[in-house]
Amino acid sequence: MAKINGNEIRPGNVVNHRDRLWVAVKVDHVKPGKGGAYARVELKAILGGTKLNERFRSAETVETVELEFQ
Repeated sequence: MAKINGNEIRPGNVVNHRDRLWVAVKVDHVKPGKGGAYARVELKAILGGTKLNERFRSAETVETVELEFQ
């Protein structure tokens, strides 16, 4: 497990967020005219398949997970 900044999330990354494992499905980087830039990320739960839309600022850190299938 490694920690990355919120703006480094890419589609396909598996992240640990809110004590669940999520796959980043879609990532949009937004630079509004006022305020700091952020990444708008669509997450899909590995267990259950529920979707969640989150915003991650560059100052926030997210824990990435590497899955191994057998």
